[in-house]
Amino acid sequence: MAKRLDFDIAISEAAAAGLVPVVYRDGGGWTDIVSRIDQGLGYISAEEALISLGLCLTTLGGSRPCQRGQGEVAKGFGYENFKARLSEVIKELAGSKAKS
Repeated sequence: MAKRLDFDIAISEAAAAGLVPVVYRDGGGWTDIVSRIDQGLGYISAEEALISLGLCLTTLGGSRPCQRGQGEVAKGFGYENFKARLSEVIKELAGSKAKS
């Protein structure tokens, strides 16, 4: 089965640019990107969003894992990795088509 590729590209671009993504705790953007950076960056309610934003604003010195680890997670969505994953999906689809 092909891996999911349904995440929000803007989230990975923001993380790669050094921004701290705070997102709703559901969907591909949360599961594939932000939850791997820091569990404190997700929210379900407006109150949780304010808490997450407040934590990021009070720890801008890089002491929070989200600021140290987001570049590593974002690298996983770089061009070379994208090409490799796309190639895998195409090969898998071609293999399933040949079997039909």
